[in-house]
Amino acid sequence: MSASPEDLEAVDPAASPLARVAGVFGSPGPTFASIARRPGWVLPLAISTVLSIAATVAVLPRIDIDSAVREQIASRGITLPEERIDQMIALQKKLSGLIGYPSALLAPTLAALLVAAVFWISFRAFGSDVAFRQSFGVTSHAMLPSIGTSMLLIFFVTGVDLVNPSDLGDLTRSNLGLLVDRRANPVLHSLARSMDVFTLWVLALLVIGFAAAAKASRRKAAGLVVGVWALYVLGKAGWAAIFH
Repeated sequence: MSASPEDLEAVDPAASPLARVAGVFGSPGPTFASIARRPGWVLPLAISTVLSIAATVAVLPRIDIDSAVREQIASRGITLPEERIDQMIALQKKLSGLIGYPSALLAPTLAALLVAAVFWISFRAFGSDVAFRQSFGVTSHAMLPSIGTSMLLIFFVTGVDLVNPSDLGDLTRSNLGLLVDRRANPVLHSLARSMDVFTLWVLALLVIGFAAAAKASRRKAAGLVVGVWALYVLGKAGWAAIFH
């Protein structure tokens, strides 16, 4: 006779959503083993969404759209009439209000779905029999440390009047990007910004989680997770090289 869900939860202390959220930070090994057995994702996504909205509420009124638009025009080496620039700034301000809050609401879930899909395909391609629901459950929980970025952003942005949106990543002071001038060396700055405390924490949790879900060694899981992340980092650096 197979065990009922109630029986499984009784013998699995990491089965409840709240226990899993706490376990991500306190005991990730057993927690992700539990998630691999019975995937879930609602609570971590709800927490991430609340922090995303809170950060957006704090940041949007302080975004310096004027300097961002003018910097973008200058980087392209073009000259526009002041009237045209003012029109572009007005449009950007309108769009930021229309798009900002819906984006904050949807971004955590969409990001988790995208990352889960990439790693699901990657692990399946290398012969691991991992289900998408396992990948999504692992990813949504592994991304929880990212709420630290939102919390730091809320804390630091309240101390400034205006901030260029391109400088928001450095404002948290959790990565090496603040050591490199973004305008002088955009490629190195992009690489340095990727060396972020919370990003590295997420990567470590993804390794633990996918090792459990794919029934693979942590060395194999680390190779895939870090490899995919490295491609993403290089892609961002390439984008910075082309468009800055």
